Amino acid sequence: MDREEMSNEENYAFDVAGYLHIPGVLNKQEVNRINDALTTVGETEGMLGWAKQNRELFRNLMVHPQLVWYLNQLIGHGFRLDQAPRLLGNREGEGCSVLTGGDEPRDPSRAYYIQKNRRSCQGLKAIWVLEDVEEGDGGLHVVQASHKSNVETPVDLATLQDDMGLVKQPVLKAGDLFLLAETTLQGVLPWANNSKRLLSYWYAGRAAIQSNGPGPGADEDYLPEWTKDAPPEHRAILNRPGHTDANPQPMLNTDGKKTWVEKSPERIHPSIYVRDPNSAIDDKEFYSWDLNGYLIVPGVMDVDWLTKANAAVDEFQDRVVVGSELARGSKTQAGTGRPLLSGLLDLPDPYNEPFRKMIAHPAVVARLNWMKGGGYRADGATVFCAVEGTSGHALHDGNEPMSPSRGYYFKNGRSYAETITITWQLRDVEAGLGGFAAVPGSHKTQYAMPPGIRTCDDTMGLVVQPAMKAGDVLFFMDGGCTHGALAWKNPIERRGVLIKYQSRNSNWGKGVIDPQERWGNVVEGMTEEQLTVMRGPERDARDRTVPRLDVRDGQVSVSLDIGH
Repeated sequence: MDREEMSNEENYAFDVAGYLHIPGVLNKQEVNRINDALTTVGETEGMLGWAKQNRELFRNLMVHPQLVWYLNQLIGHGFRLDQAPRLLGNREGEGCSVLTGGDEPRDPSRAYYIQKNRRSCQGLKAIWVLEDVEEGDGGLHVVQASHKSNVETPVDLATLQDDMGLVKQPVLKAGDLFLLAETTLQGVLPWANNSKRLLSYWYAGRAAIQSNGPGPGADEDYLPEWTKDAPPEHRAILNRPGHTDANPQPMLNTDGKKTWVEKSPERIHPSIYVRDPNSAIDDKEFYSWDLNGYLIVPGVMDVDWLTKANAAVDEFQDRVVVGSELARGSKTQAGTGRPLLSGLLDLPDPYNEPFRKMIAHPAVVARLNWMKGGGYRADGATVFCAVEGTSGHALHDGNEPMSPSRGYYFKNGRSYAETITITWQLRDVEAGLGGFAAVPGSHKTQYAMPPGIRTCDDTMGLVVQPAMKAGDVLFFMDGGCTHGALAWKNPIERRGVLIKYQSRNSNWGKGVIDPQERWGNVVEGMTEEQLTVMRGPERDARDRTVPRLDVRDGQVSVSLDIGH
């Protein structure tokens, strides 16, 4: 490879999604030769041991230069092949409606690690695409961002009884390479028509124990002579990786008096935490929230409420203000300025009622309590009134760079989302016609947002614009999750009421900030530098920078430059 490292776009895509699509790695002639070999032999696996005239193609693919270059960066140097290549969807149990993977409970032998821009994806599939896979063809399906999920996969999602709107089928072209983290929720579903050839190689980190090889070493008796008469628990604890009786690893248990080898295949790993049956948290909602960085709650507003809210917006159309164009140089999202109607809570009676009803509604309070913890505060209410041709709003925010006052953290079963914005949908939001857009999983990424994501001129397949119905309520991590809006293409005016909520831990920008108001006479006669540290808590974002202190040549001075 001419480049020394993966691009920021590639790093961002894999870190956010748990997979990376690399188009056109193999040319048409290379693809044809591989397909001819598969057709000639007529088998779906065992390629590395075929006759020489056919096997070399597959041995060379195993260490293809471009693949090795990526694996060195995604898994780390010293990676190894854990399972031999085979065509996906041809083994018993594949091609059924089951998804595997996810990161809760965590399996360190397959998990995704990242620290200071260094990664080790302990388990990774390299899938060579040998035939075009179009939308709706079936086959490989994935759940974006699930390699970092902190919440156990809901059973209905794993069995596809309810795909929760999360499952996607990648569109692939012959010659492409698709790199897929093992902990990304994935499955091979039935093909719609004829099966397509997806050739998969399983790779692992250099020390990761995943599966046994097929060679004779697996059946060797390696235990010391004295263990022949030893109890089973002694033999179990002395086993070695790669041997038949060591995979899966035997697990010991105890009642405090005696030790035994467990017969159940379930992994033993006790937790000090027990799920609270009285938490009133919906498992699927928590999973979606942690996975995506946003949540849609359907049907909160009834017809009467919607009618009153829309009537109020109609009544005050003369107060709608068209703001600036927010596409920020995007070619695909350019348009006219965004129309807004602000001050909804201050409208005269009875027009304020449908909006005041929103700010502390039970459906809101119940979810904000587990999303961020009690003690949050609301800002005012504003309705978006975009018309056909209104520009998109360039995507913004995300987990990099870090912002403690606006980010997301998960610990001990609790969600800590410092800033949450809620949008009440007064009209339908149809797929492909614009409105709220986000990058699922961006609230956990360690990489900066690429320019193509910001403008949506190159979304890399990561940006989602969810469809919603009038009466639905959208919650999103404002600050943690990369979000914005796509240009409005619907001839029917957009109407979404936006209300921001800040946690009790940090300030969005209002309150007692001025040093004189906060401290009174204590600050009398202080220098500008001294006053700088006497402010109250205030928002520090975009153009609303706060005074900072710099030290140069031993002298302290005040600066408004953004920095860390």
